[in-house]
Amino acid sequence: MNPEQRKAKYGVGGAIAIMMQIQLIVVCAALILTSYGIISTLKTGKEAAVSIEWNRLIVYTLQAITCIAILVFGTLHFHKKKIAYFKWVVYCYAFLEAVRCALLSTNGIEKWPSIVAKFLLVMLACGLILLAEHLGEKKYNILAYVLIFLEAALFLVFAFNFATNSRLLFKLLPIIGVLICASICLFNEAKIKQKAYFDGLRAEKAKEGIAE
Repeated sequence: MNPEQRKAKYGVGGAIAIMMQIQLIVVCAALILTSYGIISTLKTGKEAAVSIEWNRLIVYTLQAITCIAILVFGTLHFHKKKIAYFKWVVYCYAFLEAVRCALLSTNGIEKWPSIVAKFLLVMLACGLILLAEHLGEKKYNILAYVLIFLEAALFLVFAFNFATNSRLLFKLLPIIGVLICASICLFNEAKIKQKAYFDGLRAEKAKEGIAE
């Protein structure tokens, strides 16, 4: 499929089309990392003969589901003009953030990092729901970038306060949230451009019809 055919089908081209392909590869990597986290959590609990860390396992499982939802949307549903599937992807991630907040263990963590982490998770869940209601609207696109900033701040809080005695894997896994949020932001940008492209085509056809 050449660039012209790709733009005719998807409504986007150039740099953003390339970035979308790259970010799908990145989400694949995030899915692999999350899957490894799930396996490692199960293996650690079995080898140490202790109870499985269910909170961690539930969050990683939901992260994997969200990554799969993004991949399915990007490969099978992006070209469709309806926004419904994309909306459910964002709702899925908002649910994940709400679950992360509810299951977040703050035992042995200082007061302020615990408060900041929970506050950021609540803000992310609420912000994602708001974004889901306004996907593809240009004036709300700034919200997607704010959510990336909040997710990055949350990653730093986790890395420096919650995973200080953990293996490197568990320090890196929270960055998956940043990757997911960045994917949602990029897809939202692409949806805005897609809408503008197809609206422009409809306007041109309408003018041609009037001219005839």
